[in-house]
Amino acid sequence: MTEILYSSPTQTEKDACCSPAIIAQHDRIKKEVTAEVINSVPNPTIILNKDRRIVFYNESLEKAVGLENQANRILGRRPGDLLQCCNTKNNWCGEAGPCAQCGAFIAIKSAMDGEKTQEECLLLTNIDGQIKGYTFMVTASPILIKDEEFFIIHLSDISDIKHKEMMERVFLHDLLNSVNGIANAGTLIMEDATSKEHRELAAMIVDRAYYMASEINAHRLFLSAETKQLEVNNEPIALEQLVDSVCSFYKDSLLAKEKNISINCKIEEFSLTTDKRLLHRIIENLVKNAYEASPENGVVTVQAREENGNALISVSNMGAVSIPVAHQIFKKSFSTKGPGRGLGTYSVKMFTENYLRGRAWFDSSQEEGTNFHIELPLSPTAESLVKDPCPRGLRA
Repeated sequence: MTEILYSSPTQTEKDACCSPAIIAQHDRIKKEVTAEVINSVPNPTIILNKDRRIVFYNESLEKAVGLENQANRILGRRPGDLLQCCNTKNNWCGEAGPCAQCGAFIAIKSAMDGEKTQEECLLLTNIDGQIKGYTFMVTASPILIKDEEFFIIHLSDISDIKHKEMMERVFLHDLLNSVNGIANAGTLIMEDATSKEHRELAAMIVDRAYYMASEINAHRLFLSAETKQLEVNNEPIALEQLVDSVCSFYKDSLLAKEKNISINCKIEEFSLTTDKRLLHRIIENLVKNAYEASPENGVVTVQAREENGNALISVSNMGAVSIPVAHQIFKKSFSTKGPGRGLGTYSVKMFTENYLRGRAWFDSSQEEGTNFHIELPLSPTAESLVKDPCPRGLRA
Protein backbone atom coordinates (compact mmCIF):
# COMPACT_ATOMS: atom_id res chain seq x y z
CA MET A 1 0.00 0.00 0.00
CA THR A 2 1.28 3.45 -0.90
CA GLU A 3 2.07 5.49 2.22
CA ILE A 4 -0.67 7.91 3.20
CA LEU A 5 0.70 10.89 5.14
CA TYR A 6 -1.43 11.79 8.12
CA SER A 7 -2.09 15.38 9.18
CA SER A 8 -2.32 16.15 12.90
CA PRO A 9 -5.79 15.79 14.41
CA THR A 10 -7.00 18.18 17.07
CA GLN A 11 -6.65 17.32 20.75
CA THR A 12 -10.43 17.10 21.00
CA GLU A 13 -10.48 14.42 18.30
CA LYS A 14 -7.74 12.49 20.09
CA ASP A 15 -9.58 12.52 23.38
CA ALA A 16 -12.90 11.56 21.77
CA CYS A 17 -11.44 8.64 19.80
CA CYS A 18 -8.83 7.05 22.03
CA SER A 19 -11.12 6.73 25.04
CA PRO A 20 -10.60 4.48 28.11
CA ALA A 21 -13.26 2.11 26.73
CA ILE A 22 -11.32 1.73 23.45
CA ILE A 23 -8.05 1.17 25.31
CA ALA A 24 -9.75 -1.47 27.48
CA GLN A 25 -10.95 -3.33 24.37
CA HIS A 26 -7.49 -3.05 22.86
CA ASP A 27 -5.88 -4.54 25.98
CA ARG A 28 -8.38 -7.44 26.10
CA ILE A 29 -7.70 -8.30 22.45
CA LYS A 30 -3.94 -8.00 22.95
CA LYS A 31 -4.10 -10.74 25.60
CA GLU A 32 -5.90 -13.10 23.21
CA VAL A 33 -4.32 -12.22 19.84
CA THR A 34 -0.53 -12.24 19.87
CA ALA A 35 1.12 -9.37 18.05
CA GLU A 36 3.27 -11.81 16.05
CA VAL A 37 0.19 -13.40 14.47
CA ILE A 38 -1.47 -10.20 13.24
CA ASN A 39 1.89 -8.63 12.29
CA SER A 40 2.62 -11.64 10.08
CA VAL A 41 -0.19 -10.49 7.80
CA PRO A 42 1.50 -8.47 5.02
CA ASN A 43 -1.50 -6.24 4.28
CA PRO A 44 -2.84 -3.52 6.59
CA THR A 45 -5.21 -5.21 9.03
CA ILE A 46 -7.52 -3.71 11.63
CA ILE A 47 -10.00 -5.04 14.16
CA LEU A 48 -13.15 -2.96 14.68
CA ASN A 49 -15.67 -2.94 17.49
CA LYS A 50 -19.44 -2.74 17.03
CA ASP A 51 -19.18 1.03 16.59
CA ARG A 52 -16.78 0.43 13.66
CA ARG A 53 -13.92 1.96 15.61
CA ILE A 54 -10.38 0.58 15.47
CA VAL A 55 -9.42 -1.33 18.59
CA PHE A 56 -6.48 -3.31 17.20
CA TYR A 57 -4.19 -3.17 14.14
CA ASN A 58 -0.93 -4.50 12.74
CA GLU A 59 2.40 -2.91 11.87
CA SER A 60 1.52 -2.80 8.16
CA LEU A 61 -1.38 -0.48 8.94
CA GLU A 62 0.63 1.96 11.02
CA LYS A 63 3.38 2.05 8.37
CA ALA A 64 0.82 2.67 5.63
CA VAL A 65 -0.59 5.71 7.42
CA GLY A 66 2.80 6.91 8.69
CA LEU A 67 1.92 6.59 12.37
CA GLU A 68 4.46 4.12 13.75
CA ASN A 69 4.24 3.79 17.53
CA GLN A 70 1.41 6.32 17.75
CA ALA A 71 -1.47 4.19 18.97
CA ASN A 72 -3.32 7.20 20.37
CA ARG A 73 -3.74 8.53 16.82
CA ILE A 74 -5.06 5.24 15.44
CA LEU A 75 -7.13 3.58 18.16
CA GLY A 76 -10.74 4.67 18.26
CA ARG A 77 -10.84 6.02 14.72
CA ARG A 78 -12.99 4.63 11.96
CA PRO A 79 -11.21 3.46 8.78
CA GLY A 80 -12.28 6.40 6.61
CA ASP A 81 -11.31 8.91 9.27
CA LEU A 82 -7.86 7.36 9.59
CA LEU A 83 -7.29 7.24 5.82
CA GLN A 84 -8.69 10.76 5.38
CA CYS A 85 -11.47 9.91 2.98
CA CYS A 86 -12.91 13.08 1.40
CA ASN A 87 -16.33 12.22 2.80
CA THR A 88 -15.05 12.48 6.37
CA LYS A 89 -14.13 16.16 6.12
CA ASN A 90 -17.40 17.18 7.76
CA ASN A 91 -18.65 13.76 8.87
CA TRP A 92 -17.50 10.67 10.69
CA CYS A 93 -16.72 7.65 8.50
CA GLY A 94 -19.96 5.89 7.54
CA GLU A 95 -22.23 8.84 8.26
CA ALA A 96 -21.97 10.88 5.03
CA GLY A 97 -24.44 10.36 2.17
CA PRO A 98 -21.92 8.79 -0.25
CA CYS A 99 -20.88 6.21 2.39
CA ALA A 100 -23.80 3.99 1.36
CA GLN A 101 -21.94 3.22 -1.89
CA CYS A 102 -18.53 2.72 -0.24
CA GLY A 103 -17.19 -0.81 -0.73
CA ALA A 104 -15.45 -0.78 2.66
CA PHE A 105 -18.62 0.34 4.43
CA ILE A 106 -20.65 -2.36 2.64
CA ALA A 107 -18.11 -5.06 3.56
CA ILE A 108 -18.01 -3.99 7.21
CA LYS A 109 -21.81 -3.88 7.44
CA SER A 110 -21.98 -7.39 5.96
CA ALA A 111 -19.45 -8.61 8.53
CA MET A 112 -21.62 -7.05 11.23
CA ASP A 113 -24.47 -9.16 9.86
CA GLY A 114 -22.34 -12.27 10.36
CA GLU A 115 -21.02 -12.73 6.81
CA LYS A 116 -17.48 -12.81 5.46
CA THR A 117 -17.41 -10.39 2.54
CA GLN A 118 -14.99 -8.99 -0.03
CA GLU A 119 -15.67 -5.69 -1.78
CA GLU A 120 -13.76 -3.17 -3.90
CA CYS A 121 -13.43 0.23 -2.28
CA LEU A 122 -12.74 3.33 -4.36
CA LEU A 123 -11.20 5.74 -1.87
CA LEU A 124 -10.68 9.42 -2.65
CA THR A 125 -8.42 11.07 -0.07
CA ASN A 126 -7.81 14.72 0.69
CA ILE A 127 -4.49 15.12 2.51
CA ASP A 128 -3.32 18.67 3.10
CA GLY A 129 -5.43 19.81 0.16
CA GLN A 130 -4.02 17.18 -2.23
CA ILE A 131 -6.50 14.80 -3.83
CA LYS A 132 -5.44 11.21 -4.50
CA GLY A 133 -7.42 8.10 -5.40
CA TYR A 134 -6.88 4.52 -4.22
CA THR A 135 -8.57 1.24 -4.96
CA PHE A 136 -8.66 -1.31 -2.14
CA MET A 137 -9.90 -4.85 -1.98
CA VAL A 138 -11.52 -4.99 1.44
CA THR A 139 -12.10 -8.33 3.17
CA ALA A 140 -14.25 -8.21 6.29
CA SER A 141 -15.11 -11.05 8.69
CA PRO A 142 -16.77 -11.30 12.09
CA ILE A 143 -14.49 -12.62 14.86
CA LEU A 144 -15.33 -13.63 18.43
CA ILE A 145 -12.76 -12.74 21.11
CA LYS A 146 -13.56 -13.74 24.71
CA ASP A 147 -17.30 -13.90 23.93
CA GLU A 148 -17.24 -10.37 22.49
CA GLU A 149 -17.90 -9.78 18.79
CA PHE A 150 -15.40 -7.83 16.72
CA PHE A 151 -14.71 -7.49 12.99
CA ILE A 152 -11.35 -8.07 11.31
CA ILE A 153 -10.66 -6.08 8.16
CA HIS A 154 -7.87 -6.69 5.61
CA LEU A 155 -6.96 -3.96 3.10
CA SER A 156 -5.18 -4.83 -0.15
CA ASP A 157 -4.11 -1.87 -2.28
CA ILE A 158 -4.99 -2.89 -5.86
CA SER A 159 -4.66 0.63 -7.29
CA ASP A 160 -1.78 -0.33 -9.61
CA ILE A 161 -3.59 -3.45 -10.83
CA LYS A 162 -6.78 -1.52 -11.64
CA HIS A 163 -4.77 1.25 -13.32
CA LYS A 164 -2.98 -1.32 -15.47
CA GLU A 165 -6.27 -2.94 -16.47
CA MET A 166 -7.77 0.42 -17.40
CA MET A 167 -4.73 1.51 -19.42
CA GLU A 168 -4.59 -1.84 -21.20
CA ARG A 169 -8.24 -1.58 -22.20
CA VAL A 170 -7.78 1.99 -23.44
CA PHE A 171 -4.64 0.99 -25.35
CA LEU A 172 -6.30 -2.03 -26.98
CA HIS A 173 -9.37 0.03 -27.90
CA ASP A 174 -7.27 2.74 -29.57
CA LEU A 175 -5.01 0.17 -31.24
CA LEU A 176 -8.00 -1.70 -32.66
CA ASN A 177 -9.40 1.52 -34.10
CA SER A 178 -6.07 2.22 -35.80
CA VAL A 179 -5.83 -1.29 -37.25
CA ASN A 180 -9.40 -1.11 -38.56
CA GLY A 181 -8.46 2.18 -40.19
CA ILE A 182 -5.54 0.47 -41.95
CA ALA A 183 -7.83 -2.34 -43.11
CA ASN A 184 -10.37 0.14 -44.52
CA ALA A 185 -7.67 2.15 -46.27
CA GLY A 186 -6.16 -1.03 -47.72
CA THR A 187 -9.58 -2.09 -49.03
CA LEU A 188 -10.03 1.25 -50.81
CA ILE A 189 -6.56 0.98 -52.36
CA MET A 190 -7.31 -2.59 -53.47
CA GLU A 191 -10.57 -1.51 -55.13
CA ASP A 192 -8.95 1.41 -56.96
CA ALA A 193 -5.67 -0.28 -57.91
CA THR A 194 -5.12 -0.58 -61.66
CA SER A 195 -2.31 -3.12 -61.61
CA LYS A 196 -2.34 -6.71 -60.38
CA GLU A 197 0.77 -6.11 -58.24
CA HIS A 198 -0.85 -3.19 -56.41
CA ARG A 199 -4.05 -5.16 -55.82
CA GLU A 200 -2.08 -8.08 -54.39
CA LEU A 201 -0.04 -5.78 -52.17
CA ALA A 202 -3.18 -4.03 -50.89
CA ALA A 203 -4.83 -7.41 -50.28
CA MET A 204 -1.82 -8.45 -48.21
CA ILE A 205 -2.09 -5.27 -46.12
CA VAL A 206 -5.81 -5.89 -45.53
CA ASP A 207 -5.17 -9.53 -44.62
CA ARG A 208 -2.47 -8.61 -42.07
CA ALA A 209 -4.65 -5.84 -40.62
CA TYR A 210 -7.54 -8.24 -40.09
CA TYR A 211 -5.16 -10.71 -38.47
CA MET A 212 -3.91 -7.99 -36.09
CA ALA A 213 -7.51 -7.03 -35.29
CA SER A 214 -8.26 -10.68 -34.53
CA GLU A 215 -5.30 -10.90 -32.16
CA ILE A 216 -6.29 -7.67 -30.39
CA ASN A 217 -9.85 -8.91 -29.93
CA ALA A 218 -8.50 -12.22 -28.65
CA HIS A 219 -6.42 -10.42 -26.04
CA ARG A 220 -9.41 -8.32 -24.98
CA LEU A 221 -11.43 -11.52 -24.65
CA PHE A 222 -8.73 -13.14 -22.54
CA LEU A 223 -8.41 -10.06 -20.32
CA SER A 224 -12.17 -9.98 -19.72
CA ALA A 225 -12.18 -13.68 -18.86
CA GLU A 226 -9.25 -13.36 -16.46
CA THR A 227 -10.91 -10.49 -14.61
CA LYS A 228 -14.26 -12.34 -14.54
CA GLN A 229 -15.97 -9.63 -16.58
CA LEU A 230 -16.65 -11.76 -19.65
CA GLU A 231 -20.29 -12.27 -20.58
CA VAL A 232 -21.19 -15.40 -22.53
CA ASN A 233 -23.32 -14.80 -25.63
CA ASN A 234 -24.82 -18.07 -26.83
CA GLU A 235 -26.08 -18.51 -30.38
CA PRO A 236 -26.61 -21.33 -32.90
CA ILE A 237 -23.28 -22.24 -34.47
CA ALA A 238 -22.54 -23.49 -37.98
CA LEU A 239 -19.59 -25.51 -36.72
CA GLU A 240 -18.40 -26.66 -40.14
CA GLN A 241 -18.22 -23.07 -41.38
CA LEU A 242 -16.40 -21.91 -38.25
CA VAL A 243 -13.80 -24.70 -38.45
CA ASP A 244 -13.34 -24.16 -42.19
CA SER A 245 -12.55 -20.46 -41.66
CA VAL A 246 -9.84 -21.32 -39.11
CA CYS A 247 -8.39 -24.12 -41.23
CA SER A 248 -8.35 -21.97 -44.38
CA PHE A 249 -6.39 -19.25 -42.63
CA TYR A 250 -3.70 -21.61 -41.32
CA LYS A 251 -3.62 -23.62 -44.54
CA ASP A 252 -2.25 -20.55 -46.34
CA SER A 253 -0.13 -19.29 -43.44
CA LEU A 254 3.61 -18.72 -43.58
CA LEU A 255 4.10 -21.38 -40.91
CA ALA A 256 2.37 -24.01 -43.06
CA LYS A 257 4.51 -23.15 -46.08
CA GLU A 258 7.78 -23.14 -44.12
CA LYS A 259 7.19 -26.59 -42.62
CA ASN A 260 5.11 -27.97 -45.52
CA ILE A 261 2.25 -28.84 -43.16
CA SER A 262 -1.14 -29.89 -44.53
CA ILE A 263 -4.46 -29.70 -42.67
CA ASN A 264 -7.31 -32.17 -42.80
CA CYS A 265 -10.84 -31.36 -41.54
CA LYS A 266 -13.51 -33.97 -40.77
CA ILE A 267 -16.63 -32.21 -39.51
CA GLU A 268 -19.96 -33.99 -39.06
CA GLU A 269 -23.21 -32.06 -39.48
CA PHE A 270 -25.02 -31.32 -36.21
CA SER A 271 -26.36 -28.28 -34.38
CA LEU A 272 -24.58 -26.59 -31.48
CA THR A 273 -25.52 -23.54 -29.42
CA THR A 274 -22.64 -21.81 -27.64
CA ASP A 275 -20.54 -18.63 -27.62
CA LYS A 276 -19.11 -18.30 -31.14
CA ARG A 277 -16.28 -15.93 -30.16
CA LEU A 278 -14.96 -18.27 -27.48
CA LEU A 279 -15.29 -21.41 -29.56
CA HIS A 280 -13.52 -19.73 -32.50
CA ARG A 281 -10.65 -18.69 -30.21
CA ILE A 282 -10.42 -22.19 -28.69
CA ILE A 283 -10.19 -23.91 -32.08
CA GLU A 284 -7.82 -21.26 -33.41
CA ASN A 285 -5.45 -21.71 -30.45
CA LEU A 286 -5.49 -25.49 -30.79
CA VAL A 287 -4.83 -25.38 -34.54
CA LYS A 288 -2.05 -22.83 -34.11
CA ASN A 289 -0.41 -24.96 -31.41
CA ALA A 290 -0.75 -28.06 -33.57
CA TYR A 291 1.03 -26.31 -36.45
CA GLU A 292 3.84 -25.15 -34.20
CA ALA A 293 4.26 -28.61 -32.66
CA SER A 294 4.11 -30.51 -35.95
CA PRO A 295 7.28 -31.92 -37.54
CA GLU A 296 8.29 -31.11 -41.11
CA ASN A 297 5.79 -32.47 -43.68
CA GLY A 298 3.31 -33.14 -40.87
CA VAL A 299 -0.46 -33.28 -40.97
CA VAL A 300 -2.83 -31.43 -38.65
CA THR A 301 -6.29 -32.97 -38.31
CA VAL A 302 -9.41 -31.26 -36.99
CA GLN A 303 -12.43 -33.44 -36.27
CA ALA A 304 -15.86 -32.65 -34.84
CA ARG A 305 -18.71 -35.03 -34.14
CA GLU A 306 -21.67 -35.57 -31.86
CA GLU A 307 -20.93 -38.12 -29.17
CA ASN A 308 -23.08 -39.13 -26.20
CA GLY A 309 -25.27 -36.07 -26.64
CA ASN A 310 -22.32 -33.66 -26.63
CA ALA A 311 -20.10 -32.01 -29.21
CA LEU A 312 -16.59 -33.49 -29.33
CA ILE A 313 -13.92 -31.49 -31.15
CA SER A 314 -10.39 -32.86 -31.55
CA VAL A 315 -7.26 -31.25 -32.97
CA SER A 316 -4.34 -33.60 -33.63
CA ASN A 317 -0.77 -33.37 -34.84
CA MET A 318 1.95 -35.94 -35.44
CA GLY A 319 4.31 -34.67 -32.74
CA ALA A 320 4.49 -36.10 -29.23
CA VAL A 321 5.07 -34.23 -25.96
CA SER A 322 7.44 -35.42 -23.26
CA ILE A 323 6.20 -36.32 -19.78
CA PRO A 324 7.69 -33.16 -18.15
CA VAL A 325 5.93 -31.00 -20.75
CA ALA A 326 2.68 -32.98 -20.36
CA HIS A 327 2.65 -32.22 -16.64
CA GLN A 328 2.67 -28.46 -17.37
CA ILE A 329 0.59 -28.31 -20.54
CA PHE A 330 -2.45 -26.35 -19.30
CA LYS A 331 -0.63 -24.16 -16.79
CA LYS A 332 -0.65 -20.43 -17.29
CA SER A 333 2.54 -18.95 -18.79
CA PHE A 334 4.11 -22.37 -19.40
CA SER A 335 5.53 -22.68 -22.90
CA THR A 336 8.24 -24.57 -24.74
CA LYS A 337 8.44 -21.70 -27.25
CA GLY A 338 10.29 -19.22 -25.06
CA PRO A 339 9.32 -16.22 -22.85
CA GLY A 340 6.17 -14.27 -23.55
CA ARG A 341 4.19 -17.36 -24.61
CA GLY A 342 2.09 -19.93 -22.77
CA LEU A 343 -1.45 -18.52 -22.76
CA GLY A 344 -2.80 -20.66 -25.61
CA THR A 345 -3.55 -23.98 -23.91
CA TYR A 346 -4.36 -22.22 -20.63
CA SER A 347 -6.97 -20.04 -22.35
CA VAL A 348 -8.40 -23.12 -24.09
CA LYS A 349 -9.04 -24.79 -20.74
CA MET A 350 -10.26 -21.58 -19.09
CA PHE A 351 -12.71 -20.69 -21.86
CA THR A 352 -13.97 -24.27 -22.18
CA GLU A 353 -14.44 -25.13 -18.52
CA ASN A 354 -15.17 -21.74 -16.92
CA TYR A 355 -17.41 -20.26 -19.60
CA LEU A 356 -18.67 -22.90 -22.06
CA ARG A 357 -19.48 -25.46 -19.33
CA GLY A 358 -17.44 -28.15 -21.08
CA ARG A 359 -14.12 -29.85 -20.48
CA ALA A 360 -10.72 -29.93 -22.15
CA TRP A 361 -8.01 -32.61 -22.07
CA PHE A 362 -5.31 -34.16 -24.24
CA ASP A 363 -3.43 -37.39 -24.84
CA SER A 364 -0.06 -37.93 -26.44
CA SER A 365 2.11 -40.84 -27.55
CA GLN A 366 4.88 -41.52 -30.04
CA GLU A 367 2.55 -43.81 -32.01
CA GLU A 368 -0.54 -41.56 -32.19
CA GLY A 369 0.90 -38.08 -31.81
CA THR A 370 -0.82 -35.42 -29.68
CA ASN A 371 -4.59 -34.99 -29.57
CA PHE A 372 -6.39 -32.14 -27.82
CA HIS A 373 -10.07 -32.72 -27.12
CA ILE A 374 -12.88 -30.29 -26.35
CA GLU A 375 -16.26 -31.60 -25.23
CA LEU A 376 -19.20 -29.19 -25.01
CA PRO A 377 -22.90 -29.57 -24.23
CA LEU A 378 -24.99 -29.13 -27.38
CA SER A 379 -27.19 -26.64 -25.56
CA PRO A 380 -26.35 -24.07 -22.84
CA THR A 381 -29.39 -25.34 -20.91
CA ALA A 382 -27.85 -28.81 -20.57
CA GLU A 383 -25.93 -29.98 -17.52
CA SER A 384 -22.34 -28.75 -17.26
CA LEU A 385 -19.85 -31.49 -18.08
CA VAL A 386 -17.87 -32.91 -15.20
CA LYS A 387 -14.29 -31.68 -15.37
CA ASP A 388 -11.60 -34.33 -15.40
CA PRO A 389 -9.29 -33.62 -12.41
CA CYS A 390 -6.56 -35.75 -14.03
CA PRO A 391 -6.14 -34.88 -17.73
CA ARG A 392 -5.83 -38.08 -19.72
CA GLY A 393 -2.54 -37.03 -21.22
CA LEU A 394 -0.94 -37.30 -17.77
CA ARG A 395 -1.99 -40.86 -17.14
CA ALA A 396 0.43 -43.73 -17.57
